[in-house]
Amino acid sequence: MKKLISLSVLLLSLSFSQGVVTQLEKGSVNYSEQTISAIGIGFVPQNAINAGQARRLALRIAKQDALRQLIEIVNGVTLTSETTMSGAMVDDVINTKVRGFIRGARQNGDPKYLSDTSVEVEYSVPMSGISDLMLPPLTVPVAAPGEVASAPSSPNAGGITGIIIDARGLKTRPAMAPRILDQNGNAVYGPGTYSREYAVKNGVAGYSKSLEAAQKDARVMGNPLIIKGVAAAGTNRTDITVSNADVSKIDSANRSYSVLKDCRVLILLD
Repeated sequence: MKKLISLSVLLLSLSFSQGVVTQLEKGSVNYSEQTISAIGIGFVPQNAINAGQARRLALRIAKQDALRQLIEIVNGVTLTSETTMSGAMVDDVINTKVRGFIRGARQNGDPKYLSDTSVEVEYSVPMSGISDLMLPPLTVPVAAPGEVASAPSSPNAGGITGIIIDARGLKTRPAMAPRILDQNGNAVYGPGTYSREYAVKNGVAGYSKSLEAAQKDARVMGNPLIIKGVAAAGTNRTDITVSNADVSKIDSANRSYSVLKDCRVLILLD
């Protein structure tokens, strides 16, 4: 029995290590699962009348603390190679909308009642909700008047099902809206190349730390094209430069299978 438990713990830890997670003191940003979480702590107020009221008040305080932590964590999330969320939320309207979205955070699991009578709770929000507020209204050009937009091709036997960008060894950092660049600095993948609907629902790109796990990811699973990045770009080191020779491979895969439009891009990090 002990061996089975140890094996389960090992498999769980290996699975978790394959995800790209920024672990913080009071929360985390999970770029692989596209979630942002925060932990709040509530202490029993001295004016509580009885044990039942004390628990309810502590839970309320813990939730308020978790939401405050969530706002701080979201503010620090890297949005693009040049911008964090706090930099993008200077507009009062956007700031208000993001804070309103965070107030709708969901509780993860049951509260933890600690030995010092305090209560610990975890709340999280999906990145999709934040993307919906932050991404431009249109990210794929609309067909010109009189022009018929081409329908995306579905991957068939032997077709490319996605693109894995191997950025290991480049000190690349995760972001909500990374770009793929050619060696001249032009965007191969970025706003204007993907569908806003897919970007909001699934994230602009997925992340993994293991090629094996990446190949099994639903975003690219099947027959992904694997491209080796040559450099990290941008102030925040979230954009990835690929060789001009590989740009033609990406372009060909996209023209045939719409992998960029459908956000079927996954990035490997250290």
